[in-house]
Amino acid sequence: MEQHIDNIDFSRKSREIRDIIRLSDFKRLQDLCLNLEDSITFVLRGFENKHREACLELSIEGKLDLICQRCSEKLEHTIFLKSGFLIKEETQLTDFQVDDHADYDLIEGSAKMDVLSLIEDELLLSMPGAPKHENDKCRYKKTDDVLDRTHPFADLKQTLLYFARELFG
Repeated sequence: MEQHIDNIDFSRKSREIRDIIRLSDFKRLQDLCLNLEDSITFVLRGFENKHREACLELSIEGKLDLICQRCSEKLEHTIFLKSGFLIKEETQLTDFQVDDHADYDLIEGSAKMDVLSLIEDELLLSMPGAPKHENDKCRYKKTDDVLDRTHPFADLKQTLLYFARELFG
């Protein structure tokens, strides 16, 4: 797979990259996923929009095994993303009108755009801030025995009361 592309040339020539990438290839995802042997499928397609502007379309499919923040067990997160990017040269960024391009995210033109970083950014943006199972599917349950558990500082309270009585009578 091409890891770096000239994103403007790629778009103008209507090029396309299709590949499968293991999650272990993404450095920033490694702490968030349980199974780094899983993989995602992506398609990066270059094109020009109706205004003849350079654009990219990124589609990503797969699954990530995340960690449930309630029970610390595996939580399968299905990915099906489609993102559009409008490519502008640095000199064109100041004249850019967001309202005219609401369907696109803006990225800067680059002769060496890192494809893996773009994919990883989109994956990170799609993830929940605090992943957790739905209530009926989570292994964490608040039960009466959890609520009745002795507080870890209960003995300390008794010890402090004893010393207070000894010192102050």
